[in-house]
Formats: sequence, C-alpha cells, structure tokens
Amino acid sequence: MRLSRRRAQREEPPPAREPERIPQRWVLILITASLGGLTVGGLSGWVGAGVATALGLVGLLHRIMN
Repeated sequence: MRLSRRRAQREEPPPAREPERIPQRWVLILITASLGGLTVGGLSGWVGAGVATALGLVGLLHRIMN
C-alpha cells in the first residue's frame, strides 16, 4: 500500500483590502454643507449660525439624495 506524499504548501497571506470608499453623494453633501456653513458663518459673524446651517444642509441633502 502506497501513501501519497503531500507537498507542503505555503500559506499565502490574504490580499490587502482596500479601505471602503465614500460614496460620491456624501462627498457632494459634505462639500455643499461646508461651503454653505462657511458662507453663513462668515457673513453673520457668528460661528453657531454657520454650524447650524451646515448641519441643516447635511440633513436636507441626505433626505433628498437618498
């Protein structure tokens, strides 16, 4: 009776995974919200107004584009 010889196989490391990419719509939402917040905040002289505008735009555009 013959026993088959198995060759020692090297285990290759798993291929490097690429990081998950941000969907294009989120890039558009974040750029628009940033520009809107900077504009309102700069014109009004109050940072809170700019932040509130940016958050409002993120929520609005997320609902529209979803």
